[in-house]
Amino acid sequence: MFVVTEKAMEKRVVMKEGFKCYSLPIKGFLGKSLLQRLVFPQFFIISILLFVFILVRRRPRVIIGTGGYASFVPLFLGVLLGIPTIISEQDSYPGLTTKLLSRYVTDVHIAHENARHYLKAKRCILSGNPLRDSIFEGKYQDAMEFFNLDEKKKTVLILGGSHGARSINRVFIEVIKNQASSEIEYIFQTGKDDYQWIKESLKDIKVNVRIFSFIERMNLAYTAADLVFSRAGALATAEITARGIPSVLIPYPYATGAHQEKNARYLEKMGASVMLLDSELSEEKVKHLLITLLGDEKRLKNMEKNALSLCRKDAANKIALRILSLSRGKRYVS
Repeated sequence: MFVVTEKAMEKRVVMKEGFKCYSLPIKGFLGKSLLQRLVFPQFFIISILLFVFILVRRRPRVIIGTGGYASFVPLFLGVLLGIPTIISEQDSYPGLTTKLLSRYVTDVHIAHENARHYLKAKRCILSGNPLRDSIFEGKYQDAMEFFNLDEKKKTVLILGGSHGARSINRVFIEVIKNQASSEIEYIFQTGKDDYQWIKESLKDIKVNVRIFSFIERMNLAYTAADLVFSRAGALATAEITARGIPSVLIPYPYATGAHQEKNARYLEKMGASVMLLDSELSEEKVKHLLITLLGDEKRLKNMEKNALSLCRKDAANKIALRILSLSRGKRYVS
């Protein structure tokens, strides 16, 4: 059973997979306007009442939260009622929910060792980020054929998240339009809002660019990519490191608590990525990174190795085993 916010995409993804889904009207607090902060208590109380109804009706044995504001109410009530509770914290810098509740929940499973320094958890476990098994599937030849790419050329994957990123999209339009070399090809996820605009802007170019509003076969996109430009959200960075892809991370500048910038700085420190702030985005800087990174095979190999060293492929299994153990009334597993 999933409890999500009222965002349409969250509900659609969960229900598509066949799970029961409830939504709470809870809103975020940090980084919000004065009006949004004033109405926060009302939405918070309504969310508590709704989740009490869900608890009475469904009687969950374990409650798992992923650290976002939507998970605060379920975890908070779980702690109060003595239900085993788990937080799976995906970012290198924990969010407010994780920091507030870490000392009270049963377990905190972290994706990055760096997160441990900010927590006062009773039981903090470095498990990694759970990923879909399908993300590791796909042969190189299949990816080349699926995207109609040339094996002799370098492939750059551009990701702005499922909704796209206007600043990244705008710069890459200019980079691709003014590209002198034909030795680089692109897989470009634009987001729904910018798709037609980008399609029209790049319709007459000679460079091979495969343009998508959303990439369904993301595993094949990762398989094809020699270098990826991406936002630095927890899921994106987890998938990129799991596949060992050298990356340029461009943190979303308005992310709560600047957590994307902290994710990017951590991966850069570990030698897996290069961080480029959104405020620094320019055609010149992107071109420079393309030339210097794609022209340095040794550096790309080191970035690949460092990225893979950060991945823990058994994260989903490890957390699932702990959940099953707690659901049977056991407190610890070896």
